[in-house]
Amino acid sequence: MSLCAARRMDGIQRTLIRQIFDSAPPDAINLGLGQPDLPTPPRISLAGAGGIASGRTSYTSTAGDPALRAAIAARYAPFAAGAEDVVVTVGSQEAVFATMLTLLDPGDEVLVPDPGYPAYPIVARLVGAVPVAYRLRPERGFRIDPADVARALTARTRMVVVCSPSNPTGAVDRREDLDRLAVLLAERGIAWLSDEIYAGFAYDGPAPSISAFSPAGGIVISGLSKDLSMTGWRIGWAVGERALVSRIIAAHQYLVTCAPSVSQAAALAALSPDAEPERAAYLETFRRRRALMAEELSRIPGLRFDLPDGAFYFFVDASRFGSALPICRRVLERRKVVTIPGAAFGETCDGWIRISYAAPEEKIVRGIRAFGEELLSS
Repeated sequence: MSLCAARRMDGIQRTLIRQIFDSAPPDAINLGLGQPDLPTPPRISLAGAGGIASGRTSYTSTAGDPALRAAIAARYAPFAAGAEDVVVTVGSQEAVFATMLTLLDPGDEVLVPDPGYPAYPIVARLVGAVPVAYRLRPERGFRIDPADVARALTARTRMVVVCSPSNPTGAVDRREDLDRLAVLLAERGIAWLSDEIYAGFAYDGPAPSISAFSPAGGIVISGLSKDLSMTGWRIGWAVGERALVSRIIAAHQYLVTCAPSVSQAAALAALSPDAEPERAAYLETFRRRRALMAEELSRIPGLRFDLPDGAFYFFVDASRFGSALPICRRVLERRKVVTIPGAAFGETCDGWIRISYAAPEEKIVRGIRAFGEELLSS
């Protein structure tokens, strides 16, 4: 007898991003990477090692180490009043899953950005909800437009996902737009989920958060994967109203029991004031890389792009050269450079390509020049 997967898995497969990564040769220049290429700061790694040495290898409380929860809450005051408003998760993606599982019933609609992180619609489907895309338009710099969100709302809408700074565009939403969106959702009784995993990569000051305009209307998701290069440590969190977070903690318990205790020890070091110089140095490194990539991209005739306000991606309009997927495949096959087509992030960006500057400067230069040569040779 052969076993069959549940119907909820129909059409769910590895992301296009992962398929491209898996097909890349070992010596390819990876400008598709969604994680910083820098190492975790040694002091933070030593804190994790210290957790092992001191025997902190058992379960923590389900919601996370109390000191870590308090440190996270302090970063979100006054939206978070204390440690009880925080649950520590196994990366921010588990926080997204646990939050959707807690807030959405089968058949509920959840609005997700297009272009946007490809996990949002898949997680929505896995919990039985119905993902509905709202458009992020290039003429607005891919920033959220509350009017576009309003047009996508129906009587079945229960949640709107916001991601700022954005993956894949690097856009940072404006305060006035988030304020208008918060009012719109409060009037309709619709929750928001704000994915702020790239908040540490905002180049013009702190990125505004919808939580500043809606103190009890939703959940903030974030973690340590990006700004201190801790992707493999798998530490994320969900922050929100205490009663709601307590329900997310219950879901989290049955999903993973708790986040890794050793990683939580490292996370506490990462959130201490002593880590701020390292955080600032990482940001400056990526600011330099952003300028370098902008300079190299500007040398390619026919390519259009905006300077990203946050994250570590350029989202470039290569539509003059054709559909992005065959372009990316050709660049990988002929030039050994990994880039990610817009089709990986939604249905509205066929001619767009995400290019990451999470790479050494020498590889950025070589990779973009090879990318441009392939575009102009076709």
